[in-house]
Amino acid sequence: MKQDKNIALFIAQKVFAELVYDVQSLEGMPFTMPEVQTYLQGVTVGGHKVSDVEKLKQQKLGWELLIEMVKEDTFTLTKETACAIQKVIGHGEALDPGMFRTAQVGIAGTEYKPPRADELDKLFKSVISDLLKLKDVREQAYRLHLDFARSQFFWDGNKRTGLLMLNGHLMSNGYCPLSIPAKRLTEYNAGMIRFYESGEYNEMMAFLKECHEAMYGRFE
Repeated sequence: MKQDKNIALFIAQKVFAELVYDVQSLEGMPFTMPEVQTYLQGVTVGGHKVSDVEKLKQQKLGWELLIEMVKEDTFTLTKETACAIQKVIGHGEALDPGMFRTAQVGIAGTEYKPPRADELDKLFKSVISDLLKLKDVREQAYRLHLDFARSQFFWDGNKRTGLLMLNGHLMSNGYCPLSIPAKRLTEYNAGMIRFYESGEYNEMMAFLKECHEAMYGRFE
């Protein structure tokens, strides 16, 4: 498929419910795909905590913000953009939404220790500089998601923020969006644990490429 930003945005709108469903699944939220579709149609979804419905709302708003940034050519690989996105998806959930964390955090399921808080500003610049050395825009985007997850720039929502940053970079460059299917979450989570501990990108880069190519395959 030829790289075209308008086509990328069209695809994002076409599969919007799926994108929202998959991103909320990353953090183990309890909604089914039909429930997400119902919610996006403006119908109240029953049987869930008010706090969970609010979280779902923020994931929807995060994707809407990202799509608008890409449309208006305001998406950039900057701390400001990342913070703006995380502020939305972390609203009512994360400590200090829209701000880099100010203390140490851990990651469940691994003994890997993320960088210290006082290293994050310098690390962010290094992450962007390093990934831009890669020649393939798609590889740059996949790397972005992985580095956000491993660096833990924010108190919460790092994988989701990294996934939206990944997609902003892809779509701004005319590539269709990437989503991590809920049915592959177990595989994704296991691979991420190995990535946290080793820092080796190859396995998860290949996984993200598979997910991206699967999306392309649906529109060829």
